[in-house]
Amino acid sequence: MDLQKIKEFTTRQLLEAVIALILSGLITYAFAGKHLFTNFATTYKNLLFGFCIGYSLWKGNQIVGWITHRLFPWDIKPSLTLAVSSALSLVFSLVDILLVHYLYLRLAFNVNIFDNPKRWVWQMVIVLLISLIITISFYLAYFFKWWRISAINEEKLKQEAIQLRYDALKSQVNPHFLFNSLSVLSSLVDTDTAKAKQFIQQFSDIYRYVLDQKDKELVALDEEIRFVKSYINLHQIRHGKSLIISIDIDDLSGFIIPLSLQTLLENCFKHNIISEEKPLTVKLWRDNNFIVVQNNLQKRKTIQDSNGIGLETISKRYDYLSQHPMEIAQDENYFTVKVPIIKSIS
Repeated sequence: MDLQKIKEFTTRQLLEAVIALILSGLITYAFAGKHLFTNFATTYKNLLFGFCIGYSLWKGNQIVGWITHRLFPWDIKPSLTLAVSSALSLVFSLVDILLVHYLYLRLAFNVNIFDNPKRWVWQMVIVLLISLIITISFYLAYFFKWWRISAINEEKLKQEAIQLRYDALKSQVNPHFLFNSLSVLSSLVDTDTAKAKQFIQQFSDIYRYVLDQKDKELVALDEEIRFVKSYINLHQIRHGKSLIISIDIDDLSGFIIPLSLQTLLENCFKHNIISEEKPLTVKLWRDNNFIVVQNNLQKRKTIQDSNGIGLETISKRYDYLSQHPMEIAQDENYFTVKVPIIKSIS
């Protein structure tokens, strides 16, 4: 922490202390009335008593709010954060008010609140209500702020999901893809009828899967892998030994964004040379809670038509859906993308 930050922190703490002193003084006067100014000792002891309660409640609830935000961030589930923060603040405020009353009155006035609890209960209840009104007002302000942000992000997520599905479908009806697929099918009809039937089945499976995902935010990993295998088979029939793809995923538990792996594979095919002289090798495997898609790097000089989204859209959606971001790495030999696996649908 540099000198400027120390200065700013100290200034902020002093300002908060002054504000707490003024507010607690006004509240103390409301309780004590003219009796507060009976003599100097009575004045400063009562003002200090009010300050101890007010400042400890202020700073204590600040810490409670900070801890709650760390454990239950406002931007994830604002309603849960509001409920937990309010409950913890209630518990803390009860304990704090009781302790300050007991310790301060015992030390400053030699009064034991438990000798005559009825005399002090009403005062502690009023202090508690004032504290909760102020604290929960701040929490409500945070709640509505993050609730609004959450609603906006959710709408963006829906729009991006629609865009991703649209672009995935568009890539399948792309003239290049259709022309190449139909050319492959035409040659298979004359040379290998069984493989032609398999090609047609996988071709229809791809379109059915894309259309089936129109209302889904997440899909089971095993479903996405089955779809990806059909997608891969079409390209391998077309490219033959020029395209080498391996999938090493034994654990198929968890969920993933629909069409995300297909989009990553499409990027591999689109941006890299695929030829007998330079075969493209793509590997998919599971690394703990990530699916890794890696290809050897052999960039095309001219890139095929791009839908303009791809990695960026998938990455943004994972930023919203998962605590773990999508990871992208590139060196001289490989391009690697790690896609998070979401354990369950909340």
